[in-house]
Amino acid sequence: MSQSFGFVKRLALTLTASLALAAQASAVTIQHFKGTSEFDDTPKRVVVLGNGSLDVLDRIGVKPVGAPHSLLPEYLADYNQTTGNTGSVGEPDFEAIFTLKPDVIIAENRMLRVYDDLNQIAPTVMFYVDNGQYWQDAQKNWRMLGKLFDKQSEVEALIAETQQQLDNASSKVAKQKLNALMLMNNGSNVAMFNKGSRFSIVFDDFGFAESSSKKVAPIEGSHGNLISFEYVADAQPEVIFILDREQAIGGSVGKAKELFNNPLVAQRQQRKTTRLSISIQTHGISRVAV
Repeated sequence: MSQSFGFVKRLALTLTASLALAAQASAVTIQHFKGTSEFDDTPKRVVVLGNGSLDVLDRIGVKPVGAPHSLLPEYLADYNQTTGNTGSVGEPDFEAIFTLKPDVIIAENRMLRVYDDLNQIAPTVMFYVDNGQYWQDAQKNWRMLGKLFDKQSEVEALIAETQQQLDNASSKVAKQKLNALMLMNNGSNVAMFNKGSRFSIVFDDFGFAESSSKKVAPIEGSHGNLISFEYVADAQPEVIFILDREQAIGGSVGKAKELFNNPLVAQRQQRKTTRLSISIQTHGISRVAV
């Protein structure tokens, strides 16, 4: 009887130890912009609060239960039907998020101010991109999500694919020795962004040289340096990238095209072959084209 009891006791201890080791093996520690978050297992119920992180999750096969339904690009529009609406990309709906009972919340730059409130609902990790470090921070964020969801191989394949696209783009830019202006219109105002800004990827990773005016000075602003179309005409950029902010935040559509359809831009186009790109920026660059 004592031998039988001893065997059962040893078996119970062995099973307990095995379960403890299994739990340790599935536990994960995630480091992010706001610190460290601990997870006992791979999160199943995921709430994402920005299009950049949603884009990456979509690419690596993680389907969230909640996401913002405003401003979704066409290729992510299905999430309007498959997820609960968590508010806008700027204003979260705390009650809706709480009701979804998330195991993890993935927040982006605009949610930094309410991080502590979100973290009280569920462990919250920051998908954060700093000015001047777009591609570097993107890779850190992608690898963070890969570790959190046990999708490291998928993330590394995505990084390699995107790096190849960036290399192809920068090779073409270098071969043609192109310079560029990175501009954003907000209403009738036009702002210019250079190296070290949130759009530094245009110069650091795509490889465009910065175009600038030698005669017209920009005006320093909180969101880029304000410039006039006289500045654009004098700078003579070979490529212009334009972010239509009003369209990006769900306001008017087509304001940038209307604003840039003026004699000074037309005059620049007559002097040399030009390329004009209208784009909307998010905090994930899983799609790159030249």
